Amino acid sequence: MPVDLDDEGKYIAVPHKNDLGLGKRLALDFASQFLEDDFEKVQDIFRHKGAYARFKDVLERSGILAQWYEFEAAAQEKALREWCEINSIEVSG
Repeated sequence: MPVDLDDEGKYIAVPHKNDLGLGKRLALDFASQFLEDDFEKVQDIFRHKGAYARFKDVLERSGILAQWYEFEAAAQEKALREWCEINSIEVSG
């Protein structure tokens, strides 16, 4: 770790996934597209603690857990690239 890690002029913290809209909102977006019949159930899941484990159980039972991981990864990459652009951070690749 650099000794000057606290130097805000040199470094910027990557925001938390919720700050990038990648938390509950993303899960509900996915559910609205791919779990239409269970959308209300998923909404209810996210009203309680431990929601992600129960959400993933629903996805696994529905056979779309891998699809969720792909959806989530694509959304994360897009959000991080947009954040980098806003903060004038060059991304290669």
